[in-house]
Amino acid sequence: MNKIALLLLFFVSSVSAQTWNISFGANTTRYVFTNSQGVNPTFMKPSSGLHLSLGYEKPLTKRFQYDIGLAYSQFNAVGDVQNIPFSYQTDFMGLSGGIGPKLEFRNDFTLILKARAAVQKMINGNQFLQNRYVDLSEDDQFTSARFFVGFSLELEKKVNSNLYVYTQYQHIDTNTFGTSSLNFVPSTVSFGIKIQSK
Repeated sequence: MNKIALLLLFFVSSVSAQTWNISFGANTTRYVFTNSQGVNPTFMKPSSGLHLSLGYEKPLTKRFQYDIGLAYSQFNAVGDVQNIPFSYQTDFMGLSGGIGPKLEFRNDFTLILKARAAVQKMINGNQFLQNRYVDLSEDDQFTSARFFVGFSLELEKKVNSNLYVYTQYQHIDTNTFGTSSLNFVPSTVSFGIKIQSK
């Protein structure tokens, strides 16, 4: 019994490291609009926007870890209909989390693959159309909370025992269905630092 208790104590202490991370990058967002006839018009094109995150990461085992944090994202798009240009500019904020394995390589490099989920809500948004701005705060397709699922792939480099730098690619999307629906499909490239403590 004592051996089992010592083994559990060793296991818990060996995975007790926790990490705080901050990252910045850019989203390229595709709007997928389905009209009431079930058709996906192609007049909307991807546009870029800012992405910022602050998170907390902790190992579940030596090879498996999870993270949770706050994310700020701009999900933007442009387009034109009958030669009339328009654009969407939106700011979203919410929670993001991921879980998955990590693979350690030589020279202190680590590759981390995670399944991801997020919930975000628009805090500001407008559409520019025919030389005027339209507030999106009353548009149900933008104001409701959005649930995202996807994945991320991260390459991490250890600088010292407490500091890491990393780059990450993330792809997530919403899954809204109905007679008329709008889905966001952002791909994000970001860079960041991690500070580890025990």
